[in-house]
Amino acid sequence: MATPKNPPAGPPTPLGLPPGLSPDNLDTLTELSSLLSRLRAPPAPPSASAAPGATPAAAVATSAPTPSTHHDPANTISIQSLPMATDVLKHKLQRSRAATKTLPDMGRGTADQEAEVAELEARIARQRAVLEGLRSKGLDFAAARGQAGDKMEE
Repeated sequence: MATPKNPPAGPPTPLGLPPGLSPDNLDTLTELSSLLSRLRAPPAPPSASAAPGATPAAAVATSAPTPSTHHDPANTISIQSLPMATDVLKHKLQRSRAATKTLPDMGRGTADQEAEVAELEARIARQRAVLEGLRSKGLDFAAARGQAGDKMEE
């Protein structure tokens, strides 16, 4: 099955991600879990503790069930075909990695980010000081108005 070189253009993501990069592109655990659940365990060799005269099939039947016993046997994959089955996942990761590199500010270092955080924290502190000043002036105004209103009512 050939995958398209350019992913289909879908609706714009709410995070403003570049085309070809969406949360679905970054979710590899779901696909990896699906592959691993389809993985068929290699056939178990007959155990040495099998009863004398027992057939190897009987020894295998008494062993622990393989993880694929509850799945459709036609949908299982063997260990030998696992690299080929993971090609889709590898290509998905390669496309996501390339798309991630196109995001803005990916080249910024830690020092640049720490400087920006310090600037933003200083800005927040200034805004809090202004809000606290406005709050105190508002309380002073309300208190003065309350006293003035009491005098007028007398």
